[in-house]
Amino acid sequence: MIGMKKIMKSACALAVVILTACGGNSPKGETVAVSPDEPFGKVLSAAGAGMLTPLAQRGESPAKGHIYFELSQPYEKNLDITFRIDEEALDAYNRVNGTSYTLYPAESLSMDNEGKAVIPAGKTRSEVIGLNIAAGARTGERYAVPISATVSDGARLIANNKTFIYLVTPLPAAPEINRERRVKNLCYVEVNRESMLNTGEYLMKESGEPFFDIASIFAANIRLNEEGQPYVSCNEQTRFVLDNIEKTVRPLQAKGMKVHLSILGDHTAAGMRSLSREAARTFAQELKYYMDIYGLDGIDFDDEYSTYVTDQKVEPYIPSHAVAPSIEECTQTRYADLVYECRKLMPDKTLGIYWYTGYDFPAGETDGMKVNDMVDYSIYGLYGKWRSIGADTIATAKQCPYAVEVTTAKGDVKIIPDMVKQIKNEGWGYFAVYDLNDERNYEAEFSRISRILYGGDVKWTGKAFGRTDFTPRDK
Repeated sequence: MIGMKKIMKSACALAVVILTACGGNSPKGETVAVSPDEPFGKVLSAAGAGMLTPLAQRGESPAKGHIYFELSQPYEKNLDITFRIDEEALDAYNRVNGTSYTLYPAESLSMDNEGKAVIPAGKTRSEVIGLNIAAGARTGERYAVPISATVSDGARLIANNKTFIYLVTPLPAAPEINRERRVKNLCYVEVNRESMLNTGEYLMKESGEPFFDIASIFAANIRLNEEGQPYVSCNEQTRFVLDNIEKTVRPLQAKGMKVHLSILGDHTAAGMRSLSREAARTFAQELKYYMDIYGLDGIDFDDEYSTYVTDQKVEPYIPSHAVAPSIEECTQTRYADLVYECRKLMPDKTLGIYWYTGYDFPAGETDGMKVNDMVDYSIYGLYGKWRSIGADTIATAKQCPYAVEVTTAKGDVKIIPDMVKQIKNEGWGYFAVYDLNDERNYEAEFSRISRILYGGDVKWTGKAFGRTDFTPRDK
């Protein structure tokens, strides 16, 4: 991987251009006197994605990036930003870095709002613009999409700005697995200490297909930014998974597994039950950036650690730190509002709920849509115990009333066969496991579960991955 310092230096050098204008009121072609080490501004990606982040374009489905422009310092006038696909910038990047990236077919690229954005006077960031990448390139090849921006303040054009480059690798459509299953199987992976890849090493002995249908990255957090708006915050370990998405997640998806991102409260008043309706729309859009850019399949909401009042048996709850206009009284209906906004923006993504208190799940209706129509599944997370949400809120076929924690168990994982049988026999639709440990083998325990749910054994490949490992160690 090319060093970020070298990347940004070369991207800056290739983007210094003086544009000459003609005509009475047209821009004068001046360049702001900012050194190459401090450009006027730069093109950046949403969702914290760095230079050369790979976007996944699968089968005939499009891929999507999300970009914005950020100034080095506030400007006294409104600025008009025009993004463009810049093949010359890519050629220059290749020359400087000794790379040979090929431009993604230009006819398959487009930008929302014709690539135009605005930065209001005194602000430093534009709104986010979508980059659309349609199918149209050779599967398995590596392409690049370089995006530059020109800035106009009405009197001059400013072009000494840093270019951003996405990489794109067209992939085949993900295979369908476990078609005959009625009960889906999900694993939450504690990425602070474990690798996502271990979930793909447990296979059904007969078919060779993955034991787990879904693996969830546990977890990113919901927080408030300086302007009091909710955003996705990733610690170092979660960021590692996202920054290395082709090595941590794509191998699982190539096997047919779905990979979700868990969103967890983080000891603040920002939570799934406290966002205003406008803030719910803002956060839903933020989540869409992550789903699109990293090619993830769904979201797990977990309102476990948001800071609400201590008495959670009384409705409505009032956040104990109501520090922003985006935060309002805490209710399950507000949770439903957030899920609704996500469902509107992401009809093709899976939306799941993790809950354990009896109040930390969505309830009610939003704009005439019931929670059951928005949510794909719910997981009861008090491990080893049985509890369900009323079927009038979430259908039985979408619920997991019993889950198992495995990492903390040094001996046999505590599995209650009668409860697993109830899941199968009573029409429940999900089973869940929390947190594999790469230092042990769960073949026997998972086979006990699998025999009940699916009528077959599980086989471990014998490969184990440490948290930051991409090459397995054989055991």
